[in-house]
Amino acid sequence: MSDLNPKGGANGRNALNRQRGFRLTPGGTNTVRLIHFGHFNASGHRNISPRITPPGHEVIEIMTGGAVFFGKPLRPETIYRRGAIFWHVAGEYTISRFPDGEPYQCLSIHFDVPGRGRDVSRVSQWPDSFDFDEFVSEAMRRSHDETIDPGVWSEYLYQRIRWAAYLGTRQLRRETYPLALTRALAALPGATSPGFSVKDLAACARVSEAHLYALFRKHLGTSPHRHLLNYRLRLARTRLAGSDDSIKLIAEETGFENIESFYRAFHRVTGMPPGEYRDSQQNHSSLQP
Repeated sequence: MSDLNPKGGANGRNALNRQRGFRLTPGGTNTVRLIHFGHFNASGHRNISPRITPPGHEVIEIMTGGAVFFGKPLRPETIYRRGAIFWHVAGEYTISRFPDGEPYQCLSIHFDVPGRGRDVSRVSQWPDSFDFDEFVSEAMRRSHDETIDPGVWSEYLYQRIRWAAYLGTRQLRRETYPLALTRALAALPGATSPGFSVKDLAACARVSEAHLYALFRKHLGTSPHRHLLNYRLRLARTRLAGSDDSIKLIAEETGFENIESFYRAFHRVTGMPPGEYRDSQQNHSSLQP
């Protein structure tokens, strides 16, 4: 709703979106249309020919059982199993090869998506097994329900998988982090204590500050100080949007030494002061003409 609110102005919203890493896409031109939804079972098929994805289309294959080989040219192939998401765009081939005795089963979902393009990893993993079971059940049921609006269902299905692929990619990336970086990130909830510093974060990671800076630069593209600040500000934005707590209390409980430093940091990152941000999130009158 905040994008509809004139408070803060475009500059403030754009600054916040840049900090979050959002990419705004104009609506109305990139309509998703579901062309085919099916469940493929490779049992009884030894020589499966991969299909090439045509221009303007995207084919998503989601493993529900068995195993499949998949890899990039000139690189060793990897075996993928249940929950793996393969997102193919124009010119890319679908999965086809599987280990002996482990024929794969997958959802095969074909979209007409003019002008969009993939903005997640080609291969990812569904982040939660329980959620995955619920998704498969819902997708099988809804895709064969003639009472469901096809346009609404197409958009929902596409975005539901996109969200899972996005979360799964983040999760897989974290699993490859060095142990010291994993320790540092796990210590972030303690960063809300007043006076918690990068030095304390390095101690939690059991490395020197210099080594911690090198790890953050290499794997996260930022510094420990910036990451710590953004973490605190993210907590503060959530509190501002969802509670009536005083700004002073929020500043204290998210790790800022004083309200002045909180105001400066918040305005620098979001482009607006905390009170104005709260109004933009809680003031529903912005929806009125």
